[in-house]
This record gives sequence, structure tokens and C-alpha cells, in this order.
Amino acid sequence: MKPAAMIRTMAIMKTADILKAMDITDELAKRMGFLPRDCLFLRLATEEACTNAYEYCQKTRKLPFRIFWKIEARQLMIIVKQRGGCFSVAQTDVVNTGPRGRGLQLIAHIVDDVYVKRAGNNVLLCMCKCKKKD
Repeated sequence: MKPAAMIRTMAIMKTADILKAMDITDELAKRMGFLPRDCLFLRLATEEACTNAYEYCQKTRKLPFRIFWKIEARQLMIIVKQRGGCFSVAQTDVVNTGPRGRGLQLIAHIVDDVYVKRAGNNVLLCMCKCKKKD
């Protein structure tokens, strides 16, 4: 029998909420037993995903957006849900030398699986990290 999933969620209205989301990710990752390095990188992935969503939603007047954390067995899933259009998270080794635009690339290298899907008028950025067996 599969263990029940624990789900947590919050609305992001302002930049201070992003810091709180980073703290929640860190807390959940530590509770799951991720290594300190992985906890730090998951905080960073949360910051990147939320900052991207915040900037888009603020510019298009679609705040707030939501972040969800789902834990199942040895897997932490972080989902950022915002109103708007789809975008790509294709992983590439091409170096971006511009001043911005490396966040999704960074996320793709931090988590084990990342994908985007539409859900009605919303787009979901789903990031999944699995805890390695001891």
C-alpha cells in the first residue's frame, strides 16, 4: 500500500512570500532527509520558479499565484501554478551569456524531473526531486 501524500500550499502575493516558500521547501526537504546540499538547491529552485512566476504575474496583473508541495514516499514535488500561457523548459547545454534567463535551465539541472502542463487557464511548472536510497 502506497503511503498517503502530504500536501501543503500557499498563495504568493509579494516578494516576502517567496522567501517564506523557500523556507517551507527547505523545511520539507530536511524533514524528508535530503542532504544539506540538496536542501539548498531545492530552495534555489523554489526561488527561481517563484521569482519567474511573480515577475510574469505582476507584469500581467495576474497576482496571486500558488505554490504546492506534495510529498509521496521518497519524492518531493513542488508545483507553481499561475494564470497565463505555456512556456518551455527544454534542457540544453547551450550557455546563456545574457543578463537574465538562466532560471529554468538551473531548475532543470537541480531537480530530477521538470515539466510544464496546462490546466484550464493556468500553467503548472512541476518540479520533482527524489531522495536517493541510503
